Amino acid sequence: MKLKNNTILIIILLLTLAFRLYFTFSTQSFSSDESYYHSRLINHIIENKLPMFYDKLSYGGHEIFYFYPQLFHVLLALFSFIPLYLKIIPALMASSIVVIIYLIAKKITNDNTSSLLTAFLAAFIPIEIRDSVNQISIYSFVIPIILILYLCLMNLENKKYFNLFLILSFLLPFIHASSFLFIFSLIFYLILSNTESLFISKYKKETIIFSFFLILLINFLLYRNLFLQYGFNIIWQNIPDSLFNVYFKNLNILEGIYLISALPIILGSLGIFFGLFREKNDSIILLTAAILATSLLLSLRILNIQTGVLFLGIFLILISSLTISKIYAYLSLTKFSYLKKYVTLFIVLLIIILSVIPSYLEASSLKNYDSQIKSFQWIKDNIEEDATILVPLELGNTLTAIAERKNIIDSNFLLSRNAEERFEDVNVVYSGISKIKALEALRKYNSKYIFIDKYVKDKYNITKLRYLDEKCFEEIKNDVYKVIC
Repeated sequence: MKLKNNTILIIILLLTLAFRLYFTFSTQSFSSDESYYHSRLINHIIENKLPMFYDKLSYGGHEIFYFYPQLFHVLLALFSFIPLYLKIIPALMASSIVVIIYLIAKKITNDNTSSLLTAFLAAFIPIEIRDSVNQISIYSFVIPIILILYLCLMNLENKKYFNLFLILSFLLPFIHASSFLFIFSLIFYLILSNTESLFISKYKKETIIFSFFLILLINFLLYRNLFLQYGFNIIWQNIPDSLFNVYFKNLNILEGIYLISALPIILGSLGIFFGLFREKNDSIILLTAAILATSLLLSLRILNIQTGVLFLGIFLILISSLTISKIYAYLSLTKFSYLKKYVTLFIVLLIIILSVIPSYLEASSLKNYDSQIKSFQWIKDNIEEDATILVPLELGNTLTAIAERKNIIDSNFLLSRNAEERFEDVNVVYSGISKIKALEALRKYNSKYIFIDKYVKDKYNITKLRYLDEKCFEEIKNDVYKVIC
């Protein structure tokens, strides 16, 4: 019995969701330190019915409300009545891109088979799996919203899509600064359309210009204090110089091919050729503009490499739908039309080999914080509430969320006053070179506790801190030391 298109799409959606939930529930902890920062903000909203205005635990305390939009956290807090909602809802949102990409591909190709194959390809993007599975990732909300905005732009003559476009254009800046990527892509779209002599209706042009200035204005109002404080350095998020090249490293071509998958890169490139240079397809020009905007922001190091590659992969997958439809259209014009089902099986096999298997490997290698959570829970129960605990950068948010104690540093560099100095001081303590310098660094932040577990030892390539002695340091737990001198 031949399955209907909607049935196949639902199967792909359920397969994607099952894949994500399997790895999500294989561990109690989340798979990223940033997830614990988001969980703190969400729990604060649930408990206080308001966003967090001041974070007393991160970097010794700092303002947050005027610097960090929290609509994402408010939306997640609305689902708090659902058990394990912090694991289930992000997985549902991330899986929803399968349906949205199917609808966009259907608009581009008007072909069900090509659209379903594109949706299956979008279900398993290795870099997206790595950055969202078992995590409270803001991109699990941002990506579906941006994709819906593109879908609305392709159907702007429909009043429902027009209204949805305006609503989402207003909401996107309150969720994440990725709204800048969207408005940059609109600029490139207008430029490309003019270059290719593509007619854009006055109605559509006015809508694009309105959304551009709306998003720009909201971002200015949200981040005006940061602009006054940091100037254009806000673009690079106040990241310490010693970490800058890690966050904005150059693209490794082979790694990029693996994380996006070779199939969308090849098919997407061909799709750009057909849609931009041969057919002047409006939807392909829009998505090509998005690729150009992403590439520009990557080259200027405004987007970090992980985020940039993620968006490039999604846009290339969408454009791949045109190439796939061209393959079927060509077969229909020849004597080999009977080969269509074999071509479909071959493409599915390629997706499994080049996308599903790498995605499985990425999901299998995700971190878990189970051991740290046990230690941090012990700290919460046994160490004074006003204590400052030394943990490495990668555990700062996990500490504040679980132990509810102050950290010295975490990944929220933009909100810190002296991230570079704090990063160096933490390294001084863990490097174990000098007892005197380590004590000076700890006293600077009024920290009397050092956390050092297997992760810390592996990171700093040490077996223990060489300067530890009974006169100054007491081991109060197998991975927690107290300064007593």
